[in-house]
Amino acid sequence: MARHRKAASMEGLTRESLETLLDLVEIRLGHVEIYDREDVRELKQLEKTRAQLTSILGLPAPAALPLSMAERQMRAA
Repeated sequence: MARHRKAASMEGLTRESLETLLDLVEIRLGHVEIYDREDVRELKQLEKTRAQLTSILGLPAPAALPLSMAERQMRAA
C-alpha cells in the first residue's frame, strides 16, 4: 500500500462516507494482533487515523490503547 504524506482533500467525502471509514478503522483496531514492531506501527497509525476521523466528524476523542500494553502483547507472542 502506497503511503502518501500529502493530506487528501475532504471535498467529495460525505459525512456518511467518513463515518463508514471510521467504522472500518475501528473494526481493524479490534482485530490487530501485536507480534512485532510493524504491528505496533500499524496500531499507532490506525489510532491516529481514528483520531483524525473523529476530529473531522466533531466526535469526542477516542481512548487510545496504551503502547505499553501493545508492547507487552508483542513480548508475550
